[in-house]
Amino acid sequence: MKKLLLSLTICCAAYTTQAQDLIQNIPANSSAVVTIKGSNVTDLFSIKEFENSKIGQEMVKELARESDGDLTSLNDLGIDFNASAYYFLQAEKGIFSNYFAIPLRSKSGFDNLIKKNNSSTEKIKTDGDITYMQDNYDGITVAWNDRMLVVVISEDANEDNDYYNYSDAVEVEEVVESAVDVAEDAVEEVEIEVSEVEETVIESTEDYVIVEEAVVESTEDATYSNDDYYKKRQERYKRERQEREARRIAKTQKAKVRNLQKAKAFINGDHSSNNILRNKSYVASLGKQNFEAHAWAGDFINLYQELVLTQGFSNAFGMYNVEELYRNSSMSSTLDFTNTSAVLNIDYTMSDAMAKHAKVMYNGKMNKDFYKYFNQDKMLGYMSVNASTEGILTEYPKLMKSMFANSYDKEVATLAPLGADLLSIFLDEEAVGELVRGDMLFVVNDIAKKQVTYTTYKYDENYNRIPIEKTKEETVPDFIFMATSNGESIFNKLMNIAVKENEMTVDNGIYKFNTPRSVPVNVYAMHAKGVLFFATSKDHLLAIRNGSFKGSVSGEHKKNISKNTSAAYVNGKNIISQIPVNELPREFKRKINFLTSNTEDLLITTGKLKGNKSSTKVVLNTPEEGHKNGLAYFINFIDAFID
Repeated sequence: MKKLLLSLTICCAAYTTQAQDLIQNIPANSSAVVTIKGSNVTDLFSIKEFENSKIGQEMVKELARESDGDLTSLNDLGIDFNASAYYFLQAEKGIFSNYFAIPLRSKSGFDNLIKKNNSSTEKIKTDGDITYMQDNYDGITVAWNDRMLVVVISEDANEDNDYYNYSDAVEVEEVVESAVDVAEDAVEEVEIEVSEVEETVIESTEDYVIVEEAVVESTEDATYSNDDYYKKRQERYKRERQEREARRIAKTQKAKVRNLQKAKAFINGDHSSNNILRNKSYVASLGKQNFEAHAWAGDFINLYQELVLTQGFSNAFGMYNVEELYRNSSMSSTLDFTNTSAVLNIDYTMSDAMAKHAKVMYNGKMNKDFYKYFNQDKMLGYMSVNASTEGILTEYPKLMKSMFANSYDKEVATLAPLGADLLSIFLDEEAVGELVRGDMLFVVNDIAKKQVTYTTYKYDENYNRIPIEKTKEETVPDFIFMATSNGESIFNKLMNIAVKENEMTVDNGIYKFNTPRSVPVNVYAMHAKGVLFFATSKDHLLAIRNGSFKGSVSGEHKKNISKNTSAAYVNGKNIISQIPVNELPREFKRKINFLTSNTEDLLITTGKLKGNKSSTKVVLNTPEEGHKNGLAYFINFIDAFID
């Protein structure tokens, strides 16, 4: 019953105006909050539409089964799907409390469902207008009234884990050793008895087996029954198991009391005068609220202290200057479904100290000449990095010094900054930055089939190994990698050394790696026009050097690459088209056909820092036909893969 209730709570929360918004009951000191805006979700995909989907039909069928047919629709549960549902986390003094809060229109639906499935281990109780039940194993508490339902799951990290510790391991080992000693003694006695019987009595195989079994049985009985040490150890082990179980029961009872108090405090609105809307970091993360889901995690230092220090890892906090580097750090994200896409926005607000280093590290400038060297019409995807090698080499030693500046370990506090200074001395940041500036672009042009020769072996009648050459078909990518570099002379010196060592060959200024025949792709390297190239196509590099290659890149892709610190793009439709559908089993063809007809582009970008904030956006485009919006697309996608 507990699993069903939790599943319904979480699944239904994914489908749940402000008159009685449960956010008013969430305490301001919460460490994390997740919101599902019910009205926005149901505007995109109604409950009726969801029930008509395959996954919805399965949920309704299970609901009817669990309620003996009393509940035949998700609406019968009494959940207010047009209001917002929440998950939030509280971390206080080593106690981590997880809350799932669902708005209700009435409590009758849940009352009926739970009473139908009530068991001796889950007793329903009432306190005023609040009904609740608690699990007898871990104290999970489910409480509700006419307006809301809340599930509270908590863990006290301050309590010792009694279930398996070092002393238990030692005792178990001692029991095993004593049992082994007893068994060995028994075997020796059996061997003596058997040898005597063999010499004097046994004449037939059947008689031998009977006597041997009788001797073994009588010897084992005598050995184990007379071993007082073994009995005492067994009794002690049994007593300790009982003590551990008693401690577990006491721990569960404590969790029950704690969880019930927290559930009642939430339902009664004890935190309404100081709720999460008074938390400036949380409010700042909400923005315009044009989203279906929102997640926020704030006060990283408090979470770090609660998660690490209460577990006995206080040394880590003292060794690193965590507080300085992560003070006032927080993260938030929103999920928004539009008519043609699903958009995930992730914002990371960092400390002043971390932002100072990051701005220098990622103060790069993308080489516009890169766009001359690939054609987007033949492209499956790309990945770009727009950083500063000089900035990274300059700031990283500073970051290391800052990290260990206040370490309680005096040796670490001395050696770490010294190592950072030595790194700065030995590295010429400007010179290395000239060799590889920090702006890089990797483009996958195609995926093709290629015959590869490889060697296998067989053995003749004399077990001599005979090599046999075979061929197989491999799927290989056609790619090109570009990085701005003014170190052509250094590049040529390094390549010529590799040529002398037979690691590479050179032809007309283009170097080829001597890869094994089993590797299905050739890789070539070239330095030309102020760019370092690595590619799988020699002709591509020759065309670039000769100036005959004609690149074609749209303004949108140029903007994505040049205006962000990183970008990744996947042309989903082109990649899916590479799948050999006719070679797949029949049961997979329908699913692949759905992907072929319904897969669009994916774009992930991380923008340059604005103040102390770094923003990442993930955009999955959805087909304009066949799906009324991005959320409907995901439901249809799930349906397509449910057998």
